Amino acid sequence: MRRDRGQAMVEFAVVVMVLLLLILGTLQFALIYHAKITLNYAAFETARAGAVNNARMWAMELAFSRAMAPLYTTPYVVEQGSECQSNFVLDSNRSTTIDFSLDNVKCARQRVRDMIAGDLVRITLVNPSAESFADFGYDNAGAETIPNDNLMYRSAEVKAMSGQSIQDANLVKVHVGFCYELIVPLVDQVIWRMIALAPNNLQPENFGPPRGGSFAEACVGANKANGEPRYGIPIYAQGLVRMQSDPILDTFCAGQCEDNS
Repeated sequence: MRRDRGQAMVEFAVVVMVLLLLILGTLQFALIYHAKITLNYAAFETARAGAVNNARMWAMELAFSRAMAPLYTTPYVVEQGSECQSNFVLDSNRSTTIDFSLDNVKCARQRVRDMIAGDLVRITLVNPSAESFADFGYDNAGAETIPNDNLMYRSAEVKAMSGQSIQDANLVKVHVGFCYELIVPLVDQVIWRMIALAPNNLQPENFGPPRGGSFAEACVGANKANGEPRYGIPIYAQGLVRMQSDPILDTFCAGQCEDNS
């Protein structure tokens, strides 16, 4: 009938936004899942670097940068002079010119290091703790050190301050917070608002805002270099490895070492 003409178009107009959100949302959550898998591996590599480098924060931050670099490695960002810049060029045939080199990897690592310095990554050394050093540490040439040798022959007595034995104190455990930037249009703002804003009558699905002073608050409140909103969400991972060197009390940290996740 003539009055039914255009019915399919009206129905499509009704469902197209929902369908678009589902498709874009699926793509964005797939990217988040990929970032989480990469972060899990990076947390393990961070703990492993601490295990063989006296639980030094600088070594763990470098290891984290190496492990997270694949997330940002692209042939379109290269090192030019002392800076990394976009290198997206079209040739005369309108095809993309791609030259993959070590510079791409170096730029990806530098991006992660910049995120650490900018409080978009927070690596917390959970163990050995200050109490671990208080119970088992000794002065080794001016460095507070926990012995790592002959652990199987040492007493397994649990000390009161740390609640640990010396074997427990020789486990390196790190907690990593990573501020992942949402990049899929439309759903990036939807997901970000759910985390950053408090629920209201119009948006009851929101479950923010994050606790004041936490890493999550710093993540959702971060802006890009040009001042635009970054639309980041915090994801977390942990790594646990047996120490392979003497833990040394380290006060250096290029990022934020406080446990305010």
